[in-house]
Amino acid sequence: MIIKLENAELAQCTVAGLQRYMRKLNGNWQGHHYHNSLSFQERVAEEAEGIAAEWAVAKYYGLEFDPAESNNHFKSKADVGNALEVKWTKYADGSLIIYESDRKSDIAVLVVGKSPTYVIKGWIPVAVAQKERYRHSSQPTWWVSQNHLQPIETLGASNYAAAIG
Repeated sequence: MIIKLENAELAQCTVAGLQRYMRKLNGNWQGHHYHNSLSFQERVAEEAEGIAAEWAVAKYYGLEFDPAESNNHFKSKADVGNALEVKWTKYADGSLIIYESDRKSDIAVLVVGKSPTYVIKGWIPVAVAQKERYRHSSQPTWWVSQNHLQPIETLGASNYAAAIG
């Protein structure tokens, strides 16, 4: 499913991305980052793209989304809807990556692409993604390839539909 964001939406994501990265620099973040070679601007852009991916999922489901609000709840509530954990990668064939800090009760949704065009690739319950078969060999993460994801169109009719909101 292809979703395009408008320039005004992308600008809001960039501001929120800068705020999120500044919070990380100030020590208010306990996550991990494996791209140690990225510059300051690249990290801000990466944060902005992740927030834009969240907005793309919200748009797909017709849900309200505030990029600034997305900065206020690191792992304390869902990125989108009731229980959607949005994962983004710029790589069209990239994997959905789950971290130890992700909530087992959430549904992970993979979004790929770069602004302004995002593609929602599919979904998987976080608890299912955190199985040994997906465990990364050198990181405390789980990598789920796209062929192991359910199509996004099936989430609303699944047992996990309440995650949407």
